[in-house]
Amino acid sequence: MISAPAIFVESRACSKLGASILRDALRTMAVKDELSPIVVNAWLPRDPLPVPGDDEEPKPEKKPIDQILRTIPRRLVNSAPKKKVAELKAALDEERAKIKEAAEGEELSEEQTATNAAAEEAIGPMEEELTAAEAAYEELNGNLCKGEFSTEPWIDSLMRYNDLGGSCIVPGGAVSADDAFRNVNGNLTDVNGMLTERYLTESKAWAEYVTQAKLEKSGAYTIVCKFAPNPYLGAQAAIDAFPTWVTTQITLGFGVELEEGADPILPHVMLAWPAPDVPGVASIVAFMLGPLEEGAEEGKVKAVSLDLSGDDSCDPAPLRECLKAEYKPKSVVVPGMHALTRVGERVVADATRAGIAAYAGDALLGGLVSERYLGVPAPTLAELKGTAAFGSLARVLASPGGWAGHQATLAALKATGRGVESARVQAFVDAGLKVEIETELEKGPAFTIGEPLEEEHRAAIVAAMSA
Repeated sequence: MISAPAIFVESRACSKLGASILRDALRTMAVKDELSPIVVNAWLPRDPLPVPGDDEEPKPEKKPIDQILRTIPRRLVNSAPKKKVAELKAALDEERAKIKEAAEGEELSEEQTATNAAAEEAIGPMEEELTAAEAAYEELNGNLCKGEFSTEPWIDSLMRYNDLGGSCIVPGGAVSADDAFRNVNGNLTDVNGMLTERYLTESKAWAEYVTQAKLEKSGAYTIVCKFAPNPYLGAQAAIDAFPTWVTTQITLGFGVELEEGADPILPHVMLAWPAPDVPGVASIVAFMLGPLEEGAEEGKVKAVSLDLSGDDSCDPAPLRECLKAEYKPKSVVVPGMHALTRVGERVVADATRAGIAAYAGDALLGGLVSERYLGVPAPTLAELKGTAAFGSLARVLASPGGWAGHQATLAALKATGRGVESARVQAFVDAGLKVEIETELEKGPAFTIGEPLEEEHRAAIVAAMSA
């Protein structure tokens, strides 16, 4: 499995300065105290595959390597190592231009002699750094060109979300569900608690994705891991499991090394707590932010947000417990289905009063907010198993309005003339909310954000969502 530390070790094989370049690329990824206006809960495609081994046969239905290679030159030109090479070459040309030879029979002035000496002193390290940058570029070239499968579509999809303001990404799917409790849910582990092949496959694919994205698009986004313990085992069980969970996320490559030689940290973690009747969430947040090992000076997590999107009752008890204990989360996520209705208004109001950003969780219902679902029967859960829309469909079908209510909401969104996805996101934005988008990383965003909706359209959308 690929991890951030492995990148550093391999880079040192190229050169010490090459390792420094890659380390700097990782370090430039911002440690965000606040989440971005759009948080992307990104699932890998339904059948994510890592780079195949030497003994594996290529699968004909997958994109062949020659198609992937056609777009690699563009990606290499836009990569961080390539830009570093160009910068260093320009700087070297500038320094070399400062050096002047004395004409025959003449001597250089003291000023020119000093200029020559300073330029020659600067050129040596620059040439070494250029060699290292070119080695890093060649390493990236190898990463992009190896094997039959590439994460290129996932990177391109993420960058389109990034252009809209979605610079925080939550790894979805099996990786998101990694915790000490789910031995049955999603079949992530077998009866002995060992990770299954499905989990290992998706984890490896995510690691490959993060590795390539960090090299190509350094500083473009922050990984926000989601810690989702079983609340009914109690707060202490979650606290006990958290140190191992953190280590797992960092091993997958989601950690950021802030200083050379320092242990990687997780910039931002979401704590999912869908059980308002189980107390103790404040103690979990406090533990998450503190040192996880005896004698450590600081923790491995810089910021925590509270994800309440799994509680359809939208009970504000977990948030109020945190506020009372003065462990204020950076943001709170409420179910998107209820974020604009009376059901969700208590949590949103409490967050607003406390100066906490409120997010409409799963704002597009994993892709169910789409015109292709308007006027058609509900898909079955079996059809959507393993996709971002699976849990959303279950919640829609279990809601008081059911699929008919969802149809009414889609109709109200379409009536705006904006497109149902854009209208849905705009309705949240107009209400002062930020959004979490749960989606497969196969395509870019299906929405845009623009002028506020007209009041009659906004009212119709809210009425349909409240039915």
